Amino acid sequence: MAHPPHIHRYMTMEEKGRPRESTIKLIRRLLSFIARYKLRVAILLISASLSIILNLYAPYIGRLLIDQGIMAANVDNMVRYGVLLASIALAGWCAGVFRFYMLSWITQRLLYDLRKLMFEKSVHLDYGYFSSVEPGQIISRFTNDIDTVGETATSGLLDTLFNSLTIIGAIVAMTSINWKLTLAAFFMMPLIVLTVITIAEKSRAAYRVVRSKVGELTSKVEESVSGIREAQSYSERRRVDIESFSRIGLEVMQANIRATKVIGLMNPLMNLIRGGAIAIIIVYGGYLVSTGEATIGSLIAFYSYLEMFFGPVTMIALFYNTFQSALAAAERIFGFIDAKPSVVEASDAVDIEIEKGRISLENVYFSYSDTPVFEDFNLEIKPGEILAVVGPTGAGKTTLANLILRLYDPQKGIVTIDGVDVRRVRIQSLRRQTALVPQEPILFEDTVIGNIRYGKQDASDEEIAEAIRMLGLEELIERLPEGLNTRVTEGGVNLSVGQRQLINIARALIRNPKIVVLDEATSSVDPYTESLLQRALKKLLEGRTCIIIAHRLSTTFLADRVIVLDKGRIVEEGSHIELLRKGGVYAKLYEAQLGEAAKAIRTVIG
Repeated sequence: MAHPPHIHRYMTMEEKGRPRESTIKLIRRLLSFIARYKLRVAILLISASLSIILNLYAPYIGRLLIDQGIMAANVDNMVRYGVLLASIALAGWCAGVFRFYMLSWITQRLLYDLRKLMFEKSVHLDYGYFSSVEPGQIISRFTNDIDTVGETATSGLLDTLFNSLTIIGAIVAMTSINWKLTLAAFFMMPLIVLTVITIAEKSRAAYRVVRSKVGELTSKVEESVSGIREAQSYSERRRVDIESFSRIGLEVMQANIRATKVIGLMNPLMNLIRGGAIAIIIVYGGYLVSTGEATIGSLIAFYSYLEMFFGPVTMIALFYNTFQSALAAAERIFGFIDAKPSVVEASDAVDIEIEKGRISLENVYFSYSDTPVFEDFNLEIKPGEILAVVGPTGAGKTTLANLILRLYDPQKGIVTIDGVDVRRVRIQSLRRQTALVPQEPILFEDTVIGNIRYGKQDASDEEIAEAIRMLGLEELIERLPEGLNTRVTEGGVNLSVGQRQLINIARALIRNPKIVVLDEATSSVDPYTESLLQRALKKLLEGRTCIIIAHRLSTTFLADRVIVLDKGRIVEEGSHIELLRKGGVYAKLYEAQLGEAAKAIRTVIG
C-alpha cells in the first residue's frame, strides 16, 4: 500500500530500520510499568527468593546425605537428610505456585495498562497521524507487539533477575566446596560471553524486521476484510489480493525463519560449552577425589551447582536473544506512545464562544511533506454563509475543510473564527461548536439512537426525535426493524449507505453546531434520499456557517456562494447560476456531470 506524501513526518525510526531508544532506556521504561505493582512484585520477589534459597540448599543436603549417610552407612542420617530433602521440595513447590500466580497477574496487568495507555494516546493523537500510518500497523501494536512485550517484560525480565541471583548463589556454593574446580569450570566462560554477544547483535535486527512485516500482514488483512464486498465482486481482484497476501505472508515467514536461525544457534552452542565444562569437572574432579582433596558427595554436589549455574546462564542467553523481539516490539509501542501530534493546544489557549461564525484564512501555506497544497491562500466566509467548494481531485477541497476544523495547522498564515486565531483556542471548545459530516459514513456498534447521541452525549430522546422530524427522516427511521433502537453492527454494515449517512447527518445536527462542514455528505445516498436531505438542509443550515465540499455539483444550488479550487487556488467564485452563465471551469464541470441536461439548463438561464 502506497503511503501518502506526509507519512514520512510520522514514521517511527524502527519503521526506517533504526532503533529509537537504547536497550537500557527501553528496559527502564518497561520496569517503570512493573514498578507500579509494588505489593504484587514484593510477594513475587519473596516467593522467588525462597525458591532460590531452597534450590541452593538442596545440593548441600544431598552432599551430607551421600557423605554422612550413604558412604558412612548411617541409616539415621539417611532418613534425616532424606526427609529434609522432601521438605525442601514441598516448600519449593509452594513457593513456585505463589511465584507463578503473581507473575501471571503482573503480566496480565501490564498488558492491560499498556493497551489502556495506547488507547488513551490514540484518542489524543491528531487526524494527521492516523491519515499517515496504515491502520494495520497500529492494530499490530495493540495486539502482537503488546503481547510480545507483556510476556517478555514480566516473565523474561523477572526470571532473568532470579536466574542471575541463582548464578551468583551457585558460584558462591561451588567456590565454598572447591575453588580449584570452580576455576576449572569457568575456563569456558569467555566462550559463553562471546556467543551471547555475537548472536544478540544479529537477533535484534532480525526481530525488528519480523515486527514490521507482521504489521504489514495485519494491514493487508484489515484492508481485505473492509473491502470484501468489492473483492468478491471482481474475480481478477480476488486473484490480485491472494497474490499480494501470499507475498506478504511469505515475507513474514522468511523474516521469522531468519530470526529463528539466529536463535537456533544459541541452544546447541550453549550445550556444547556446557558439555565441555562437565568433561573438565569429571576428569579434574575425579583426580581430586583420588588424591583426597574432594569427596564423592562434594563432587556430586559441585556437579549439581554447576548444572544450577549453566541452566540459568543458558536461559539468560536464550532470553537475551528472545528479548530482542520484545525490544523491537517495545520500540514500536513507545514510538506510538511518544508520537507528537502536529496539532497541539497552546499552553495559554482559551475557550471560544462562536457567535457569528465568520471564518477567515489569511496568507495560508500548507503542504504534505514537500508537496504544497496552498500557497498564500486567502478566503473569507461570511457569518451564516453557505459556501460550496468544488474542483477536481487534489485541488485542496478536503484540506481546506480540515484547516477550518483545525484537523491540520497551516505551516504559514492563520485561520481565524470570529477574528480569533484557532491556534489560540482550546481544541475541545472549538470541536464542541463545529460538526463534520464526512463522505464515508462512520457508525459504531450501538443502537441507531446511540449513534446519533454520539454527537451530543447529554441529548435527550426528545431532542433526537425533534432533529429527525426537522430533517424529515421519520419515514426512513420507521423502516428500520426496531426504529431508533435498531442495533448497528460494526461499521454499520447491516444498514444501507444512505441510512448510515442520514444517521451521520442527524448526529452532526443534534449538537447544534455554529459551523458545519459537509464533505460531500449526500454523495452516497440514493436520489430520493438526497432530495429529502436537500430540502431539509437549506432550512436547517439557516443561521449557521456551512462549508459544502461538493464532488457532485447537484448539491451546490444550496450554497449562497460557490468557489472553484484548482491546484490550491480559487479560479472562480459566484453563485451557482452566475457560474453557469459565465461558462468557465464550473460550467464545464457541471456539463461533464449532468451532460445534455446541464446544457439545457445553461440555455434556459443563459
